[in-house]
This record gives sequence, structure tokens and C-alpha cells, in this order.
Amino acid sequence: MRTLLSLTLALTLSLVAARTAAAGDAARFLVAQLAEASDKAQFAWKPDAAQQAAALGLRVRAPLRDGRMRARTTRLDEAVLAHPALRGFAPDRIVLLEAPDSATAAAARTALADGGGVDWIEPLASRALQMTELHGAGARPGALAALDSLPNDPLLRDSRQWGLWNVGGVGGGFYGGVPRADIHVVEAWRVTTGDNALKLAVADTGIDPAQPELAGLMPDGSPRLVDMVSVTFEGADAWADSNGHGTPVAGAMAARTNDGARFASGGVAGVCGGDGALVAGCRIVPIKIAEGHSGESSSFEVSRAMLWAADVGARAMNLSFAGYEGSRLERLCMTYALLRGCVVVVAAGNEGARDNPRRPMYPAAYAADGLGIQVGASTQFDDRATFSSYGPGLDFVAPGVNIWTTFMTYPSAAGAVYDGLVAASGTSFAAPIAAGAVGLLAAARPELIENDFQHVLRESADDVYLPGWDERTAWGRLNVGRALASVGPEYGIWHDEVRADSVVLAGSGTLSIGESGPGTLDRFRGLLAATRWATYATVTLPDSFADTVRVWPRVGGTFAARGDYQLPYFTPGAEVVARNGRTFTLRGWLYRADSDTCATCVDAWVPLPPEYARFGFTVIGRVNRSRPPAPVGDATGGAGAAHVRAWPSPFRGAIALALPGAGSVRVLDVNGRVVREWRASGAETRWDGRDRDGRDAPPALYFVRWRGADGSGPRSPRAS
Repeated sequence: MRTLLSLTLALTLSLVAARTAAAGDAARFLVAQLAEASDKAQFAWKPDAAQQAAALGLRVRAPLRDGRMRARTTRLDEAVLAHPALRGFAPDRIVLLEAPDSATAAAARTALADGGGVDWIEPLASRALQMTELHGAGARPGALAALDSLPNDPLLRDSRQWGLWNVGGVGGGFYGGVPRADIHVVEAWRVTTGDNALKLAVADTGIDPAQPELAGLMPDGSPRLVDMVSVTFEGADAWADSNGHGTPVAGAMAARTNDGARFASGGVAGVCGGDGALVAGCRIVPIKIAEGHSGESSSFEVSRAMLWAADVGARAMNLSFAGYEGSRLERLCMTYALLRGCVVVVAAGNEGARDNPRRPMYPAAYAADGLGIQVGASTQFDDRATFSSYGPGLDFVAPGVNIWTTFMTYPSAAGAVYDGLVAASGTSFAAPIAAGAVGLLAAARPELIENDFQHVLRESADDVYLPGWDERTAWGRLNVGRALASVGPEYGIWHDEVRADSVVLAGSGTLSIGESGPGTLDRFRGLLAATRWATYATVTLPDSFADTVRVWPRVGGTFAARGDYQLPYFTPGAEVVARNGRTFTLRGWLYRADSDTCATCVDAWVPLPPEYARFGFTVIGRVNRSRPPAPVGDATGGAGAAHVRAWPSPFRGAIALALPGAGSVRVLDVNGRVVREWRASGAETRWDGRDRDGRDAPPALYFVRWRGADGSGPRSPRAS
């Protein structure tokens, strides 16, 4: 007789079975990460937990990653899962549990958490689309003569798409407003209109597969819609829009640009929609998260979408859904996506319409931890839309009122029929405009990673309420033209990590610890008397940066905590606290438990001792890429000898090396490992940025070591 019950899940679930939060009964559902069992079978309970779950009337409704997802995506990235912020996160052991009623679910949550059968368990959180209004087009528009230099999309030229080009009331604009109270995408299009290899995902109610502004073929004849999936219980192939929200959201992000009139009512442009010729802007990944005709979803389906988008290689995923309850699962999947290369762009919510604009909305609030980008809505008058939320984590606002975009070519769930185009309002439509901006940045500078996009877009935003940061609009209104200019080809991008070099006592207080996490966070819980310690690292800039740089900490590579004595969960916390000429200083926080409250602790540091603290960071600044390498001296190593010169540094793609002469060349990483080696026949050579196996070396700091044929050397500059 087996001593362990293994639940194998049937994935052909009946559509008449109990619905999830999309039907409004989220209180009957729980999300749990099963404790690891001795039997490594998928979704296996420990014996006692299996009996307990059965006694409570629970059944496993679905795994987080079901057979469809496993078959259609690559394996989870183990290197990403090893990040401290994801310690213990095991997506293949996470399941959706269903109880007969909400009271049973509440009791089961407590019982399973206390019984040790799960690593963690939480209620299923509801998510709803963030649209306030939608209406169709009138007569076919006429062009404004002053806009003849714009792409030929009629609703852009007649000024209805004010969010992309706002001529204001004086200029005869359709909606009036303030001239250039837009995202300045016309300036951005002079730099890039996207990239045919770029993928942008839309997690929503689906996309109309026949909408010509979104679907169709790429310039090479391949489909523009790729990796389509439904993560609901309808089945993987039921990804087409049956509500009427996802198609307009996708159009705001990436409707084809400069492709003329597609309908009798005209045609629209998307932010990352290409040039109408050789560039289609991006490929679109439709992910349906709302079942049937519903406009509701859950944290479980949203989390599935995040994993899917990241694992199929999308650089951004738009999410125009929000809810009131936080979710551990959602936050972990958002972190995974970010570190895997996919930025989640989230609508801030429409709680201003309910007179509660400061209410935290999820998962948007996790942008406060650098895990994504939260976007509110602005109007053509360059102010915050009254419905737009400004809770924790707001990054900036973007146009979100009367946004002309695509609609389904068939009737909506309510039976409404439009001629392919509609005007819609809500933070639902501000977010995809920002997601399109992320796409343009990724196309122009593919080496941008993680929370780089959040910082670049924040720092380039236009003030619209008060100078600098303010509560209602955060860093201001999106200006993608300025964002592209701030990372132009004259700017170098340097990513690196550094260990803490000093620690200073900085007070004492009561530390509050919530979830388990990396280091000692799996041992401490609740309230703890502790001292707080500031940990610092000072970094010197490479000589190749020509002038003032921008610097920020990265989520990836950072292992330090926040400094407010509140650790509800672990997320990397750091800040830039000083700049002095050619150096900058990063600071994070650690805590040490008071010996009176932690007499049995082997290690009282929280979350880890100072010697293990480290900081990931990004530096962006002008570099002189045209300056030739300095002359090299005598190849024999005499008095006139010079070190190896590397240029440009930082570099992108390949780097030129000027050597004292012929000899062996080695490229090493910061740990001293050999990345690449070869013999140079003369005083000039180059490194193509690849490792020994022909793979692109990751962005980092590298050292070049030269040794002459006569044994002279080594000589090592830094290259980044």
C-alpha cells in the first residue's frame, strides 16, 4: 500500500464545473505551494496532508503550470529561481485548491498552514479589468494639413489620437486640450518604430485574430500573433477575445502604424506598431486570463500569464487588470518574469471613480519594490484623470481618456458592433501605451534589463502637477521621446554587482517579519527587537564615461533589505546615497536580533551577515566612442611600455583591444574565470563579446589579460 497520495490532474476539465474567481466565487478557492514530498511525483501531498485535505473536502482544481504550459514553453529558468527574492519558490508544486464553500476554505487554510502540508497558502485574489468607458467612431475623419508629416493613420492625422500627438484646442484638435500633452512618440519614432524580433505580451480577455491592425503577417511572411494561449479553464486554444477589452488594449500598445485606413471609420497607430513597411513593430503574444465573456480574472490566472510571457521570451507583458488583495503568488511570478527579461506593466486602477484613489491595487502596488511598472491615466489637458488611482507604487501617468484604438471585428459580449475602432477610457488603456514605450526602448537598447525600464521612463517623464515627484502623478506624464533620447547610441550602459564594503550601526527598534525568505528569514517570524545596520558599497566609474551618469540599484544582484523595520516579505532593497566625482555609494539595510529575544539563534543577522550583502546596479552615461586608443609602448615591456587598451568601454557587441604586441589574450570575469582566450598575431585584436561556447557573454565587468610571446605581462584593463 502506498504511504503517499499522489494527485494526478486531468486537464480536460468540464466547462460546466465550478468556475474560478472569474465567476465571482473566489472565496471558495485557495492557492498553495505543497510541501516537498519524498515522492517526487508532480503535485504530491505528504501523507498526513493528503488525508487532511480530503477530510476538509478540498480538491486540486489545477496546477500552476499544467501540461499545456509545460509542453509549449521551455523549462523554468533555474538560474532565475536561485535569486534570493525567489528562495523556496517552486512553481511546479503550486496548485489551485477548491473547497465546497467559503467557510470550508477559510478553515482549510488555517488547518493546512498549521499542519505542515504546505509551504504557504493564501486565498485566491480577484482581478477585474480597468475600463471606464467605450464608444464607437462617427464619420470618417479628415486630415489636418498641419500634420502631413505624420504617419498616414487617419485617426492620428485628424488628432483623435491625442495621446500620441496632441495639437490642443488652439490647433483645432478633436478633443482640445494642451498642445503636446502627449507621450512625444513622434520623436521616438525617429529613433525606432520597434523590431520584428521583439515580443510584447497582452494578458487580458484575448485578441481578435482577424483584426488587421493587430494580426496578419510580418514582413518575412510569418504570423504577427505568436505563442497564443488561454490560461483559463476553457482550454489553451480558446484565446480569442470574447469580451471586447483585450483587443482595444492590444491596439493601444501595438496597432500597425503608417498602414492607412483599415476600416470605413479610419485607422489608428500603436506606440510600438512599426513603420508600415519593413518593420511591424513587434510580435504580439495574446494571453487570455478571463474565462468566457467575463471581464474578471484571478491572481492564479494572472500568475500563469506572467510565467508564460517570460518563458516565451516577451520583453514586456501588459496587465490592465487590478484587485484589492495582495498575492504572494503574483508577486513571486512578477519577480520571476522581471529577472527572466519580461517587465510587467500594470494599470494603476480606477479607484478615483469610487473616491478612494489612494487604495493599494494589486499587483500594481508591487511596482513600489521595483518588480514592474505601474501606470495611471492622464487627460488631454495634461492632468490626472479623476478616475485614476494613485496608490503605492505609482510610477507615472500616460494618456487614458478617449484613447482611439482597435476593436473586435465581430460583436462584443454585450452584442455591440463597431467598425473595427473605438475610443476607450480607463487606466486599462494608459498601461498598454507605457508597455509600447517599453517595447521601443527594448528595440533601441536591447541591453536594458529588469527595473532599468522603470527608471528610464520615470526619469524622462514630464512634470504635470508639481515639480519633481508628487503623490497624484508620481514622476509625471510619460515622454517616450525623451526616454529614447536618454539612452541613445552615445550612452554606455554598465551592469554590474559589488559586495558591501562597510557596515554601520544605525539605530534599534522592533522588526516585523512576515513571510519566510532567504537567509535567516526562514527562521524568524513576527515581532523582534533588533538593531538596524546600514551597509554600503562605493563604486568607481570606468574612465570611459565622459561626464555625469545616472545610477540606480537593480533588483537582480542585490541582497540587502529595506530600512523601515518592516519585512512583510523579502524584496531587494537599496538606494544611491552619495555621488562624489567618479564614485557613487549604494546603501542597503540589515538587522541583528537582540540577544534577549533570540538566545538560541545560531546567526542573529537578518536576512544575512554583512559579508554576504551585495548590490546590483546600472550606470548609464555618455561615453566617448570615437576617441582612439592611447598609443602603446615598447612591446618588450621596457620603460615605454603601456597597458592593454580596450575601447569603447562600456561596449556593446564587440570591443577593440590595443596590445603591446603579439601574444595570448584572455578575457576573465570578476571571479577570475576565463570567458574567452585566443592568440593575437599583432598589436591589434578584438573580442566579439562571446564566450568559449559561442554564446553572448552577459552584461558585466570583464578583465583582459595579455601575455607576450616572450612571457612578458600580464597587463589587464577593465572592459564592461
